[in-house]
Amino acid sequence: MQTLDKHFRELTRAAFARHGFAYGDLLAQWPAIMGDVAAMSTPEKIKWPKGAGETARKIGGTLLISAAPGRALELQYQAPFILERVNAYLGHGAVTAVKIVQGTAPAKARVRAKPPVLAEGIAAALETRLATITDDGLKSALRRLAAGVLQPKRSPQPE
Repeated sequence: MQTLDKHFRELTRAAFARHGFAYGDLLAQWPAIMGDVAAMSTPEKIKWPKGAGETARKIGGTLLISAAPGRALELQYQAPFILERVNAYLGHGAVTAVKIVQGTAPAKARVRAKPPVLAEGIAAALETRLATITDDGLKSALRRLAAGVLQPKRSPQPE
């Protein structure tokens, strides 16, 4: 049995090509390539010169980057750095210009904390009070709220 990641490039080649990316590697590796700049930007596409064939697509592209709100000017000042890093990753001077557009904040991977565990007596009392609620979504939300509210307060950590 083979895993899907072995065939990922082949399966996604057409979708990424529509946006000017030969592979999704630039998108997937953006945080590793750009470091701190990745927190305020997302690559949208690479725009190649008109009439560019496969061989011409190796040089002269314009990288379109969506900047987080209020960060476009800062990214514009970092354009030479962005060009250097992207071209170092691609291995040649494929991108010759960077165009920054104001966009939305890049999606961050959210790390969810484990929900707090209530003491047995409190959990049992909570379940009896929630027994009359028929909406499962509401019941789940109220459990999470109660777990956060009914937790014993921790003393602040000394600095």
